[in-house]
Amino acid sequence: MKSKYLTSILFLLIFQFATAFQDKSICSCELLKESKENDEKVSMLAREIEASFHDLSTDGFNKYFDTKSFKQKLINGIDYDANKSYVKGFLNGVGKAGDKLAEKIVYEVENGAYYNIVNYRYSIVQKAYYFTFRMYSEETGINYHDYKVCTDGKNIKVNDIYIYLSGEHLSETLNRIFIMSLEDEKNNTLNSKESTVSSMFKVISAQKLLQSGKYKEAYNMVNSITGPLKKEKFFLLIKALIASSYDDKIYENTLGEFAELYPDDPTLYLKLIDYYFLKENYKMVHIYIDKLMFETEDDFLNLMKANAYLLQKDYKNAEKSYHYIKINYPASFSAHVGEMICLTYQNRLEETLAIAQSLVDEGYDKKELTNFFEEKEADGSNELEAFVKSKIYKNWKVKP
Repeated sequence: MKSKYLTSILFLLIFQFATAFQDKSICSCELLKESKENDEKVSMLAREIEASFHDLSTDGFNKYFDTKSFKQKLINGIDYDANKSYVKGFLNGVGKAGDKLAEKIVYEVENGAYYNIVNYRYSIVQKAYYFTFRMYSEETGINYHDYKVCTDGKNIKVNDIYIYLSGEHLSETLNRIFIMSLEDEKNNTLNSKESTVSSMFKVISAQKLLQSGKYKEAYNMVNSITGPLKKEKFFLLIKALIASSYDDKIYENTLGEFAELYPDDPTLYLKLIDYYFLKENYKMVHIYIDKLMFETEDDFLNLMKANAYLLQKDYKNAEKSYHYIKINYPASFSAHVGEMICLTYQNRLEETLAIAQSLVDEGYDKKELTNFFEEKEADGSNELEAFVKSKIYKNWKVKP
């Protein structure tokens, strides 16, 4: 579950430098009061954005994302000179954060990821409405976006997004980077090796090295950063991403560093789950999955529980969890296959075959399925080996 999705978004959002930022006025987008009428409005807003993304369009998002209000949240309370060129470029770039996020979501959905509403709620602590989306794919794992709702007096909008994997609102991440940049300018250290700007350009260089397959060089580049950016949440996530492509042990150590620096942040459960998966501490995996399930109210996390049970060789509990996902999220191919693996290990091959046939009945190509069932891992293993070697499977395979 090495979440390349989030870090690629952060690269896109943070380093978009362009023309001047002109508007320092406050855009009025006030928090929405809780009521049954507003419950329905928020629900409809979330469904419209979801439908737009499923149509591979950013129109729904762009219609409701209040860029001016988002910018104001980023700069509120900060004293800066808007006429300086680097300030203009930075602020204009981060003002495009919503556009870049929406484009990235469409790209992920187009390439097979799921982006679905989990729930909406009114936060008494924040005195604000939020609605939550789950991003999930087999390749990149799972993440959540909490959209913060506001109103301009006539229409409801969105002006910030809380990203679970970074453990904070997007505006908060960008706000701190801006403050660090201003501090460098104040101390005449903008051009030093430890400045925020220099560190960010190193991150950009590391990303280019990563994309060209130079994993060791990419990791050495980010690991050489020594400035204040070094302990930022988003930077550690980027560092972990690069480490995951280079060395599993370094990746594990980076996650350990992350957990040590932010041990009590309740929204960093995703990284801690990943960390304890690597440590093969499945007791802690289940604890943090349960915590995340409570936090998000998302029963889809039973898929992660099923994966953990399977690694523990607890095939009965894994079967139950996969079956739950298969029934409640029938589009999840991995849940069908996971249940087949559990049944195979329990020598319940007729039930395994029934799932295989159900996939064919749902429209999956039988030839492609049999190729998938019989495919071996790099080490030569196949968790469905007993099934594909069985007489009932071979008889089923040759049937038209």
